[in-house]
Amino acid sequence: MEGCDSAISPPRLSNSDAPSPTRVGVSGEHGPTHSEVYGFIGSITIVVAAGIFIIWAYVPDYWLQCIGIHYYPNRYWALAVPTYVTVTIVLAIGLYIGLNFLATPPPTSLKSIFDEYSEDILSCIPLSDNGELDIEPISDISIDRVNEMLNDLES
Repeated sequence: MEGCDSAISPPRLSNSDAPSPTRVGVSGEHGPTHSEVYGFIGSITIVVAAGIFIIWAYVPDYWLQCIGIHYYPNRYWALAVPTYVTVTIVLAIGLYIGLNFLATPPPTSLKSIFDEYSEDILSCIPLSDNGELDIEPISDISIDRVNEMLNDLES
């Protein structure tokens, strides 16, 4: 009987033979970074705050007082705060766009074509030592040259 049971059961490992437990989900010696921890705590905080806000905004006063919550802000703020935040964001975007329009020169200004970093095309392209043409240096094309190229394409 003993030989039959031992043939079917798997061999037992002693404690010294058991593999050491490893941490699942964490790579090696390194734990989570600060941004991961702060992100996790922030996401949990947002979910809890949203839940409390929805309960406060929609549950009747009588129910809140039955569960022992007697002090809470006026329901006016349930509409006022999101409205103020939305209006502030819309005004900030409008202000940002307006400041960009003020900072941009008009289309008729030469500052939109030339500035202190503009470089003219070199009239003479130097040859390399073996007589081949080098790659042209980076430069700006004048508006007159662009108009000539476009007029040549149309005709």
